Amino acid sequence: MTLIKRWTTQHFAKLGLWLASAFGFGVDTAPAKAPSDTWTPDTLANFGLEMSKGFGSGL
Repeated sequence: MTLIKRWTTQHFAKLGLWLASAFGFGVDTAPAKAPSDTWTPDTLANFGLEMSKGFGSGL
């Protein structure tokens, strides 16, 4: 039983890797560059202004 389980697991893993590469999610694709996580005074002020719009006159 463990032989069948191991064979099935290996083939499903190969199938998953093949499907990922077929749809462009393979290991050889370069990861997208993450946006910068630094705050500037302007971006922080804009963020605060946008967030305060959601509260209305409650604050």
